[in-house]
Amino acid sequence: MAEAPPPVTLPGTEEHILQAPAGEYRLWLSIPQAPPPPGGFPVLYLLDANASFATLTEIARQGAVRAGATGIGAAVVAGIAYPGEAPYHRARRGLDYTPGPPAEEAVPYPTGGRDAFLAFLRGPVAARVAERCAVDAGRRVLIGHSLAGFFTLDVLARDPGAFSDYVAISPSVWWNRARLEEGLAALRFPGRVPRVALGVGEWEQGLTPWEAASPEAARTAERRGRRAMVDGARQMAERVAASGAETRFWCFPEENHGSVLPVALGRALRFVLSGH
Repeated sequence: MAEAPPPVTLPGTEEHILQAPAGEYRLWLSIPQAPPPPGGFPVLYLLDANASFATLTEIARQGAVRAGATGIGAAVVAGIAYPGEAPYHRARRGLDYTPGPPAEEAVPYPTGGRDAFLAFLRGPVAARVAERCAVDAGRRVLIGHSLAGFFTLDVLARDPGAFSDYVAISPSVWWNRARLEEGLAALRFPGRVPRVALGVGEWEQGLTPWEAASPEAARTAERRGRRAMVDGARQMAERVAASGAETRFWCFPEENHGSVLPVALGRALRFVLSGH
């Protein structure tokens, strides 16, 4: 039997194995090949890297080729991934991204590891990134989608100084809307005002055209209507803007919860890295 050809790899990327009380993590780094600017590279901390590390890495890399035109300058991508090949690790992320169980429904896995995971990001993860390349400690962007988007908003609301800027795509506001609203209502920025980007797909609160004839259409529509992803993201953007943060919100036409991520990442990077 012929030997399998070597796998394709992303140039300029590397993997580090980190241990934490919650288990093993993989830190995937994409480091620009160009020399760092005088203040060091911005760092994009990407959650759920198993699903979207390659996507964000290529958006950032292609953007930096013509930074003057795209508004996306060179940046380090630090993706936090879980062991295994699954794009999403439901139980691990359910623990890491949440302060406790959801407000309205039970889940079959542990929750409440939010504080420990944030400490892990700010401690061992940030330290390893700084060991590998010159970074700008004042430009640290947290990026999360879905439940990781809820975590991103929760960190902004409760620990705003943990990162300099925030990107929450399709945030699962329904997990604990009251907690987010309480934190954002008290949010103040004594120093630098962060840039906060929120995005959602227009089909996240209803059915896509091709789902209408599905046997599960009624149940899917009820769940999406109850979770109100579009309304929730828009309302959180309004509350973030009211706190004084520089805020952008986009509802992307003809996109759903799964398809919106690549579209939103490009738009969000331009905003958090250049303000445009």
